[in-house]
Amino acid sequence: MPEENKEPLPPSRREFIVRTAQGACAGALVYSAADSQMLSVTRLRIPMERLPSEFAGFKIGFASDFHLGPAVPAATLRRAVELLNGAKPDVVLLGGDYVDEDSELVKRCMEILSGLRAREGVYSVQGNHDYWVGSGSYSAALAESTSIKDLSKRGFAVRRSSGVLWIAGIDDNWGGNPDFSASVAGAPEGAPRVVFTHNPTLADELPEGYADLILAGHTHGWQIYVPWITRLFMPLESMRKYRAGFYKTKAGLMYVSRGAGVIYPFVRLWCSPEVVLITLIPA
Repeated sequence: MPEENKEPLPPSRREFIVRTAQGACAGALVYSAADSQMLSVTRLRIPMERLPSEFAGFKIGFASDFHLGPAVPAATLRRAVELLNGAKPDVVLLGGDYVDEDSELVKRCMEILSGLRAREGVYSVQGNHDYWVGSGSYSAALAESTSIKDLSKRGFAVRRSSGVLWIAGIDDNWGGNPDFSASVAGAPEGAPRVVFTHNPTLADELPEGYADLILAGHTHGWQIYVPWITRLFMPLESMRKYRAGFYKTKAGLMYVSRGAGVIYPFVRLWCSPEVVLITLIPA
């Protein structure tokens, strides 16, 4: 009797391609899931032409799009607080979308974020998700917070000796009611303006030269970023226009943050989450 050949047959070309593709997909999923939790600080130095010399080195912490919920644990928010506090900002600005879909989590989110510390305070605006789950939850949560103040339709002056910096929030243009005049009412003439909001498309609605710096979130950097490809799948023109990073708009220079959390499909690829620390310097 001939001996049975027990050596495994080599895989066919088709099997090899299928297995390689499966391995690559599995690897991408593992990497993207890990990337979703790799929160870090993005540090930026931004020259500002009208910035008084007294504000050289003024630090702004900015964070947006937390989306506390199934894919974003409380630990992510606590990490954001730790990172920002460690950077010792002069002011912290929060750009909205605090929860994913559960209004009951808004209070928990604000309880964690109330741990933020900054010399000039911590300020917030709402995002579209905050309106979708019910604006009342946001207002109630802030009322119980000891540190966070709503700045959706107003601004305030930061003073250093004879110099002034105006910081203003603007309401979300998807769910809220932006009031451009109210946000800069009382701003001293000639004072540089830092404006923060949720949706970067608001910059297209602002008057020309409205701000020296605009901060926004909302886009998540598209979460899954494949150059030249991801853009084709963005459902709205506004989402295709702004992704992440710096943009020169008619209203002023804008930075769009990739955000701290995620929404469906709950993964990131080549687009890690961030909180932002901006250091202002005279141009």
